[in-house]
Formats: sequence, structure tokens, C-alpha cells
Amino acid sequence: MGCNLKDLAPSSPIEISDLSGQKVAVDVFLNAYQFITSMTGDDGKPLSYKGKPVSHLMGFLDRASILVSEGIDPIFVFDGRPHDLKRATLDDRKSRKIDAKSRWEDAIKKGDVSSAKKLGPQTAEYTPQMVAQTKLLFDHMGLVWIEAPMEAEGAAAVMCKRGIVGAVASQDWDTLLYGSPVMIRNLTAHGTRKFGRVMQAEMISLDEMLGGLGISQSQLVDLGIMVGTDFHPGIKGIGPKTGLKLIKEHGSMEAVSSFKGFDLPENLEQIRSLFHNHPTDEEPIPESRPAIEEDLVQFLQKEWGFSDARIKRALDRLSSVGKLRSKSRPTLFDF
Repeated sequence: MGCNLKDLAPSSPIEISDLSGQKVAVDVFLNAYQFITSMTGDDGKPLSYKGKPVSHLMGFLDRASILVSEGIDPIFVFDGRPHDLKRATLDDRKSRKIDAKSRWEDAIKKGDVSSAKKLGPQTAEYTPQMVAQTKLLFDHMGLVWIEAPMEAEGAAAVMCKRGIVGAVASQDWDTLLYGSPVMIRNLTAHGTRKFGRVMQAEMISLDEMLGGLGISQSQLVDLGIMVGTDFHPGIKGIGPKTGLKLIKEHGSMEAVSSFKGFDLPENLEQIRSLFHNHPTDEEPIPESRPAIEEDLVQFLQKEWGFSDARIKRALDRLSSVGKLRSKSRPTLFDF
């Protein structure tokens, strides 16, 4: 999730239709985990078909078809190769997952269904096989996906800064550190119920945020590094509000370090560069195309056992905006 800027980032509720007519970059990784951890069986594990997890495909079929039906042209961005500085973060995640899996297995052995249900999502993985399946789903839906050189939210933010997309849909607050002018949270969860409340999509304007906080983008990056990001664990005792106060008073992480007496990261400039000049491809983004009904149905029904009702909902949404073609039946959009 990167740096937690929730308390510093003012947001405005929006409807999905407010983004109609725009290209929106969607950070795949955290959305996939949202589906995997929320669509589970009695044992807390993701729903499966013939022993293979299927929650990620169910989630993306449903939410992607909703975005398209609302006039949004989504561009799904997958993570590329992680930077070496992220290794500690990834190792910590792996360690916690191993611990959760051990406790889940113990709960299963004891027949403790309640504990298993809670622990199951903590063991969830978005495997390379599931990534490949998601890409194939998008291909069958006629949707655009790209693989980032490194961090998906970083590449998406650069795309937004260049005007290639109008917004970045992500739950990762580092999206703002990468400089995305517009960030959308909860886009793929909009209208769903979580912890007893209906989720609402929210828009955050980076310029409005920086103006309200009274800091620059460079200072926001320094604040994020002090609080903690995927590339640095942060400075002990400095949270978002304390960090903001210090960065406004002293101007930079170096000056705060001198005042507070903590050591600066040896690779501070490298970390800063990852946010200010994040690597991205220069290749043009392809255009989306209509889905071929027969091929999509074959993939969903024959290979993954999707119900007729679930498939029909998605097909109806795609058809409503001319994003569905049949090999045998022409439609009004074909003329």
C-alpha cells in the first residue's frame, strides 16, 4: 500500500459515470487482491473451479464490464520487475503470509471454521499463473493491458502526468508520490458493501492536496520517505501529521534530519529518483476493441465454469455501449 497519506489527502466522492469518456489507468495488483480476499469459500480461501482460484477472474469480469458500460476506457497496468530497494518489503509480506498459512492450516485441522475464514485472506496470493489468466480475460474482453517496467502505480502516474490517461485508479497512496495529477480510490469497489457500509469512489486532486497542505511535490516525496514507503521503512516516531509539520518547518528531509538527529538513508537520492523519474515505456498505448461474444463465452464457460447469469450480465454491459461483436450476428454498431 506504500505510504499512508489518508489523513492528509482530501477526497471528493464521485460516481463512476463522472469519468465517462476518459481513459483511466487501473492498478491491477491491489484490485486483484481485493477480489481474491473478498470472494472466498467457507475455508477463507478464494473461490475455485476444478481446484484453480477463480475469484480474480470473477471480480475483473464484473467490475471491468461495469467501467466499460459507464463509458470509461480502462487501461489495466500490471507490475513489472520490483526494484531491489523493495526486497525488504516483499520479504516481510512473504514472512507474514507464511505465518498466516501455518495458523490457517492449524485452524482447519481443529475444525475452527471462524478462524479459518479470517485467516484465509491473509494467505492469498496473486500468482504468475493468475496474472496470465487475468491478461487473457482482458484480451477476450477487448480491453487494453500493459506491463510496467517496475511499479504499476508509478507507470500509471507517469501516464497521467503525460495526459495519456485522465486519472489513475489505485488504492496505493504512493500514486501521489509518483506525481499522478488525479487519483481515484475505490473505483472497482464502488457500490459494493464492505464492513457494513457501501463503498464510494473518491477523487483526489494532487494540486489541491499540495495547495491545502502548503508543500511542494518534492516535499511530499520527502514526507512520504520519512513516513515509510515500499522503498524505505520510514523514520521511527514520524507519522503523516508529524512529518507534515516537520517538512513545513524545515523544508527538506536533510533539514529535518539535522533538527531531529536521525540518520538519512544512504540511498536517499535513489529513492527520490524512483518517485520523481519513475521508469516507464515509451511505446504507444493500443486502443481497446469490441469483445467477440463467442470467444469470451467459450473462455468463461468452458474453461472456468461461469454461470449463464454472470456471463449474460457482462455481455449485456459490453453490448450496451457497442463493445460486443458476434461472429455470426451483425449489430447496429456494425453499420
